[in-house]
Amino acid sequence: MRSHASNTSRIVLVLDPGLTFHREVIAGVGAFSQAAGLKWVFEIETNILKALASVREPDGFIVDTDASEEIEFLASMKRHPLVCISSAVSSACPAGVSLLASDNAALIEIAIQHLRDAGITNFAFFAKAKYRSALWARERHDAFCANLSPDSASVCWGTADPVAGSSGDEEMLAWLRGVPERTGIIAVNDSSAREILHACNALGRKVPEDIAVVGIDNDPLVAALAPLPISSVIQGAHEIGRKAAELLHCCMRDKSKSERGEPVRLAIPPRGVHPAATSPKTCLVLRDALEYIAGHAAAGIKSEQVADHLGMSRTTLERLFCEHLGYSAHEEILRTRIGMAKQLLLSHTLSTAEVAQRCGFRTQQYMHVVFKRELGLSPREFLLQAEQHSKDVVMD
Repeated sequence: MRSHASNTSRIVLVLDPGLTFHREVIAGVGAFSQAAGLKWVFEIETNILKALASVREPDGFIVDTDASEEIEFLASMKRHPLVCISSAVSSACPAGVSLLASDNAALIEIAIQHLRDAGITNFAFFAKAKYRSALWARERHDAFCANLSPDSASVCWGTADPVAGSSGDEEMLAWLRGVPERTGIIAVNDSSAREILHACNALGRKVPEDIAVVGIDNDPLVAALAPLPISSVIQGAHEIGRKAAELLHCCMRDKSKSERGEPVRLAIPPRGVHPAATSPKTCLVLRDALEYIAGHAAAGIKSEQVADHLGMSRTTLERLFCEHLGYSAHEEILRTRIGMAKQLLLSHTLSTAEVAQRCGFRTQQYMHVVFKRELGLSPREFLLQAEQHSKDVVMD
């Protein structure tokens, strides 16, 4: 007999909330559960074996394929419906199990198009050496090489950290010195983009006038500690979580179908590009909108005021943002306020209430709600996590 109510299901998410990708997946799972009116109780663990030992009577699992051997063990038990997620389409997945993965080829393609729309014709790819063996990094590298001719693109895998207090990675710095003007560098992730920005500062290369930089992940903690706000491709992690929850729900409703083994393997495309200071703007009207938001977000403006400034309807404004960026003007206003708040919180010069007032939030409580919804962290939790990351060799 089940220890919990018969209409309640206990779902185990073997994911790490400390990772931006996993946090977005978790948010997508929760969004599907709420929208479908499901009575799911979630348990979050970072290890399958620990989850099996500590979670009583689980009804289903959503697991990252990084725990490959443990996933094989879980799948071989054939006791629990299972859906896998991954940051790489080429990840190994147990037979008969569905896999939702990030479409890394599409991530690179949208980054290239973002830079091409700004008139850039020379491209480069950079990744920290530590990512060389990661499947998702290799997929992004291979997609970059497949989309561009060798005479218009170059690749560099770093070998050291150029901001660690020494002279840095001389090989990488030499490569960056040789990159021609008006080159767009696509970094394998935001952490690598941050490293490029520090190297550009060291070499006196101007961003984005001389070199444009686009990262991947739209990671708020990396952005907060970077020299400039990073233009970044937004992965479809939220949709991965939503779709994974939908597939798990179907498996739980029809276990016989799950046992027959009719898995799907889907590559989920990115949401769009979040443009920032490290890449040229792609549309003059959009540029004006972004500049107006950047200059007035702290005054508590709304989308209607942005539309009035541009002389267009709010509907047209929202269409403009959705077509170019994949999200609304309202979201951009919130992102801008959050960015300002993160910088002020990290400065330790103002109280949380003062930060909320300075950044255009109606109240401290509303800022707390927005942070939790957008980042999965309260302002205090963000600050503590940022400080911890800084101690860990300043983000990687």
